[in-house]
Amino acid sequence: MLESLIVYSVTLFLLFFILAIFSVLFQRWNIQTIAHETAARIASTYKLSEADTVTGYATKEQILDVREYRYLYDGKALETAAENKAKVYAPQRLAKTTYTKNVTEPDVHAHAEHDALARRHIEVTVTGEYCVPFGDALSYFGFDSVIRYETKAYAECLDIIDYINTVDYVDYQTSLKELNSGLVEMISKILKVFGHIFLDGGEAYGEGV
Repeated sequence: MLESLIVYSVTLFLLFFILAIFSVLFQRWNIQTIAHETAARIASTYKLSEADTVTGYATKEQILDVREYRYLYDGKALETAAENKAKVYAPQRLAKTTYTKNVTEPDVHAHAEHDALARRHIEVTVTGEYCVPFGDALSYFGFDSVIRYETKAYAECLDIIDYINTVDYVDYQTSLKELNSGLVEMISKILKVFGHIFLDGGEAYGEGV
């Protein structure tokens, strides 16, 4: 009887420990999935600050109100709208998906990062503290009853019209066909002169020394 009691106690402890570990991993997976989902939904409608975050629906008036140089003049407003959408959408999804008790309310942040010419992406950060299942019992064995999560997710902002317009504008302005060939030739000669003075002259000076 004593041997059975010892075996049963160890078996029950291992069972609860395994359930708690898998619950923690499942909670982590849920938060990571929701963070990716939030970033993707915000990025898909980033230029439409008033579009619905869940469905992506935007009215005709909202689409027509998008400014041509939106990232130059409305960049701060677009980022603020993305931040507000993330703070509304992610906590609602977490409340419906996760089953462990929140110690504190999830903290959600979203901001846009500029990557290259007319290219940017959304970065979403979700942090929160949750109770570990059977954490009160496991705390007697030195395990934490509360675990803190912090996860990041990224999604590219697909604004094809802005990308095409920007690239075409840069190609047009930098095309040698559109510039005065005489001016280009003069600039080229001036650069060659400076190159001979500072590069060739410097090498000759170094050799003489």
